[in-house]
Amino acid sequence: MGVLLAACGGRQVTPLGPDEQAERDALVEDIRAADTQELVNAFDLLSRSEYTRYIRTEQYDEEDFLIAYTEHIAEVRVVDGEREVFVQQADSGGTFDYGFFRRFQSENVATTDPVNLVPFVLPDEPVYLDARNMDRYAFRELADTLLWDRQAQVVEARARPDVADGLNVRRARHYVDRGTNTLVAMYLERVDLALLFREESSFYVDVTLLPGGAGAVPNNTRFESRIRTPFRGAYRVRTVSTYTDVRPVNGGARVPDRDGP
Repeated sequence: MGVLLAACGGRQVTPLGPDEQAERDALVEDIRAADTQELVNAFDLLSRSEYTRYIRTEQYDEEDFLIAYTEHIAEVRVVDGEREVFVQQADSGGTFDYGFFRRFQSENVATTDPVNLVPFVLPDEPVYLDARNMDRYAFRELADTLLWDRQAQVVEARARPDVADGLNVRRARHYVDRGTNTLVAMYLERVDLALLFREESSFYVDVTLLPGGAGAVPNNTRFESRIRTPFRGAYRVRTVSTYTDVRPVNGGARVPDRDGP
């Protein structure tokens, strides 16, 4: 069978050998075969639960010095059918400065509502699984890791620097429970370019199972964004959250959905 070379930005995609092709196809199948429902449904279950959330948001300047932070521990409870947030502990320092780009302000700076990161890490049609782009990514299996007591296979798709120019997703890691073939965590890096700025973002979310088969809820989430502009250099915002003591409430008040970080 003849071999075709696909052009990309003036460069050619080197075709994989038979063994490399077979290994790549096997890893792609591992990604596609993983059950995503725990991750997809985790924030919905959280929205119908009481829980404790630790959240810290930080901003760094172009030299990576910390210039501002906020930190909260909040209890989310349902009282008389209404959802209420009780801030148990709070601390802050410095002043957040977003310049001309306030739209990039993480909602987490001003609110304790959770942000559902799943649509960011797990889009309906990942670009690296698109047949037209698959050869522009390098797939590999990393060492297994433990997430709580779950041994997870780690499969990474990474944009090839020589042929993947113009593809926003630069790296994605799928963490798949070896015992249940369930996707239990995702990490994704992306780059977005516009006329006057460059945004480099990373997202991470993992889930944990509740006792008694009640389902899975978020355990840790991370969001980080570095903005580069010609007017004021670069700055970076990072938000980290941890959810504990999660208890689903039948008929409880639902946390309003958020548009994103």
